[in-house]
Amino acid sequence: MGKIVMPKNSALLNEIESVLQIYYEADGWLSNDIYKERLKAMIGDDQYSSSYTKKAQITSYFGFTEWENINNPQSMRRITGSGKEMYIAIKSEDTGKVQSVLMNALETVKFGRNNFGCPESDSDVEPPALFIRASMDLGYLTYKEFAYLLWKLEDIGGNYTDSLSELRQFRSSGNLTLGEEATKYVDCKPIMILVRWGFLAEDDDTTGGKHIIVAPEVLEKYRSRLCNLKIYNIDMDCDEPLIDDDRENVNYDKVDRTPGGTNILLYGVPGSGKSWTIEHEYCNEDSIVDRLVFHPDYTNSDFVGQILPVVDEDKQVTYEFTPGPFTTILSNAYHNPMSKYILIIEEINRGNAPAIFGEVFQLLDRKVEMQDGDDGFLVGTSEYGITHKYMAEFIYGNPAHKVRIPSNLSIIGTMNTSDQNVFTLDTAFQRRWQMRLIENNFDNVRPSLADAEILDTDVTWKRFCETVNNIIVGNKAKMASAEDKRLGVYFVHENDLTFDSRALPSEGHATLLVEYNSLLGSERLGTITAEQKSRLKEIREAVMHNRLFPEKVIKYLWDDAFKFNPEALFDTDGMDNLEKVIRTFIYSTGHDRFKIFKQTVRDTLYTAQQ
Repeated sequence: MGKIVMPKNSALLNEIESVLQIYYEADGWLSNDIYKERLKAMIGDDQYSSSYTKKAQITSYFGFTEWENINNPQSMRRITGSGKEMYIAIKSEDTGKVQSVLMNALETVKFGRNNFGCPESDSDVEPPALFIRASMDLGYLTYKEFAYLLWKLEDIGGNYTDSLSELRQFRSSGNLTLGEEATKYVDCKPIMILVRWGFLAEDDDTTGGKHIIVAPEVLEKYRSRLCNLKIYNIDMDCDEPLIDDDRENVNYDKVDRTPGGTNILLYGVPGSGKSWTIEHEYCNEDSIVDRLVFHPDYTNSDFVGQILPVVDEDKQVTYEFTPGPFTTILSNAYHNPMSKYILIIEEINRGNAPAIFGEVFQLLDRKVEMQDGDDGFLVGTSEYGITHKYMAEFIYGNPAHKVRIPSNLSIIGTMNTSDQNVFTLDTAFQRRWQMRLIENNFDNVRPSLADAEILDTDVTWKRFCETVNNIIVGNKAKMASAEDKRLGVYFVHENDLTFDSRALPSEGHATLLVEYNSLLGSERLGTITAEQKSRLKEIREAVMHNRLFPEKVIKYLWDDAFKFNPEALFDTDGMDNLEKVIRTFIYSTGHDRFKIFKQTVRDTLYTAQQ
């Protein structure tokens, strides 16, 4: 029969939901140490260190989080697609959605066999499904009765039907007692959390213990699916443990599904607001979003999946298909038809996109309208299916199934026009996307950024950006694709512009640089006083902050936008290298910071500013 193991640590809602929040906000692999520190900050640091790690067992038990290494509880973890759905449903207090996500988990997660929440478990019994089926067959179930049922099936090898008959007799006689071996199953955290999440409920009768039933609204919506849950292999005349997901009872090709999936490519200069546009115009609280970045070393195997060696418990090596992010989100979207999924690909042209997509390139052709007598797939589904046995086996459980992008999955890419020389996107690739230029203007930029003054110069970011961009566009004769070199309106953040006034020279010093050098001299000679040491620390901290703007913006203008003719913007007679430019900007004050620019540029900045 194997060994059944269930999470034992916690079923407190605030703790479990805190775990989901941490991994949802991380949106990727997170080390155990960082996770523990964040959880301590949320629920308190008065528990044993190991207990914080164990609190992630429940979320993984239901398939909402997963370990990078199932056999190492200290390894990194991340949230899954269903975990994101669950967290969003909890935060929005959408009870119906919570129940829907749990129903999907009950049908697809292998609770009793090498589950991520308890990797040492290899039982043939599915505890949550067993509890639900037994409570339906018996009218209710107590924790004590469930412990007895688990003990009979798992430890004794009994039959499900006969065990239910025994429980009915115990109810009549009132003499159900648990031996020591059965008592270990009484504290069943997965069932407690199902009660607290509203999938199960307690009725008013407590004879023999709390009576747990399937919540009436859940039973009404999912009765047939609940009755089909696989609970125990022997009861179904199976000699071997199940190794496939129980999906044959639902034909996901024919279920109701959110339509309208599409491919959108946002392009514009760096910092024009492409990512901001995605978050505010294409995503909403109900969207399940995965984000990845293409780069020159990114391959089709990274994106779609690849065959990798796997070492089993007997140290035998086998080779299995390991899905990439594209296959994973496609599978999640296929099996959660009413949820809206979005795959965001940042910097799509910094990798060889046509090669990365490979054969799935064909899937980007989307169905745009329904017609009489067609295949029945919704608008937004891939118009043509492709043959890919490994993807099909992972997604559909059938290697012969044609792979398609479902209609509830959209793909959104971003591309900096200044990087077009990295990898070009050919016409065949681009025509499969809805192209959208993100205009580089301040029409919709928040005032806190547009009107923020650059350090102590009195020049706003909007005025600086527009002035410099006009010069860049007028510099076409000296620079190819000058328009693509403009500063994006979101090139900086408000924090990059704020001024730390501690960088102003203190009384008795002509400039900050004079004061700074004097303090450095005292530090080198070992004659620095405590007061001087404190002041030196202040200057260093202030200068470090005030460097944010010049190191990000001024450096870009010198190294990139005006690389071939810096004299078009900078005062190259006085400053002929970047080091002098940055140094002058940092250690000057007020209007003098912009003496790095030509006088005509400075006049434009201040005249227009007034």
